[in-house]
Amino acid sequence: MGRLGLWRRQLAERWSRVPFLGSLYGRVFIIFWLTLLAVLAAVIWAQREDPRSLHAIPSPEKARIQAQLEQLVAISQQREIPIAVMVARQNQHRGHRRTPYKLYWVPDSATLGSLPRELRHFISQTTDTDVPMQRLYHRNMLAGPFPVTTAREAGTFYHARRWQPKLPFVLKILEKPQHLLVVTMLVSTPLLLWLAYTLTRPARRFQTASQRVAKGQLVIDPTLEQGPKEFRDAGRGFNQMVTALNQMVTGQQQLVSDISHELRSPLTRLQMARALAARELGDSEVLARIEREASQLEALISELLTLSRLQSQGHLERESINAQVLWQSVVDDAQFEAGQQGKQIEATPFPDVALTVNVRLARSALDNVLRNAIRYANKHVCLSVMSEQAGLNIEIQDDGPGVPETMLTDIFRPFYRVSAARDRQSGGTGLGLAITAQAVQQHGGQVSAANHPQGGLVVRLQWPSG
Repeated sequence: MGRLGLWRRQLAERWSRVPFLGSLYGRVFIIFWLTLLAVLAAVIWAQREDPRSLHAIPSPEKARIQAQLEQLVAISQQREIPIAVMVARQNQHRGHRRTPYKLYWVPDSATLGSLPRELRHFISQTTDTDVPMQRLYHRNMLAGPFPVTTAREAGTFYHARRWQPKLPFVLKILEKPQHLLVVTMLVSTPLLLWLAYTLTRPARRFQTASQRVAKGQLVIDPTLEQGPKEFRDAGRGFNQMVTALNQMVTGQQQLVSDISHELRSPLTRLQMARALAARELGDSEVLARIEREASQLEALISELLTLSRLQSQGHLERESINAQVLWQSVVDDAQFEAGQQGKQIEATPFPDVALTVNVRLARSALDNVLRNAIRYANKHVCLSVMSEQAGLNIEIQDDGPGVPETMLTDIFRPFYRVSAARDRQSGGTGLGLAITAQAVQQHGGQVSAANHPQGGLVVRLQWPSG
């Protein structure tokens, strides 16, 4: 199979170098004409083998007929009997002895009106030939002309014999138009299948590549630049688009990272200035406000850097770890924080399942969702874990105000805020759920949100097993 695949690739590359065959319209045109030529060649070949068409007499059969005729003419001259009478006697004996042939004598001065219709038609076809030919009429094979000239008579012999073989199956097919149509479809099917494969294979490649891009995997696919010229050009443009998107995303991520790093220096100086002011002037409401805003800005910068690293990393260092060992400490910390705010977290035990994850990101993903649920819950937060064959499903439900249905997918976008109820007054930066979504997707999982029928928001994290 390896050598066959290599041979096919080499053949495809050679074809692609031919300007006409390398294009899609050229291949469609060639296949169309190849189909017609194949059908035409089959019809011509079948007609050449058709005994119902005029064709040469085989040499043994021709020699046998000429020997019979020479013998009959010799007897006629020896006994001085007209050839017509000898032919009539011969045919009469044929009727009694069931001789498998019959002779026709047509004098040069005779009219053709009294002859059988098949013989008249055969004579009209062989008028311009001096070479004896033969043709099948129903069950009779007519052969002739065999011209004979004696001292007293001149005319032409025609030989008819019963044809025993059955008509070939191929010729029977050509007798009816519907049969010919079926043959045409059968002949063209392999070529059409090859054409369909040629068209759909690059299309499937584009479908797979577009699905990867839709999932955020901006990877160049060299196979898109194979096949017909039109698909090669489109694949080259697609890869160029992916390259441009990669450069844009990388540039944007680098810009966010650079800005975040640059903001840390003035933020550090601001915090130092506030500490010096507090030492000299004492604590005050203004300095406390500066401290809160500085802490908020520091958290924002830290989460921006985390999100930027998640979006730019193509491969994460992972390890296999038990789900309870991975997340139980995160749940314990969240339960303590909720208790400080007069709220409660009910959590089901984690199953004994091993996951291959980046530990820091996996913990951060669950921690962000739990803290978000605590922030907007009225009293209760429920964490449920379900183990399935495909992986682990974690649901975090709060009894808060929920989210409008039209915004359920937008809450995972960076800095997206639903309403005034979920703004910076609540202490959030607007990046927690975005970081969670990026972390889960980096592990090949999915994240979604829905409103619970009894109120509150339900966030689902689907982690693949392995």
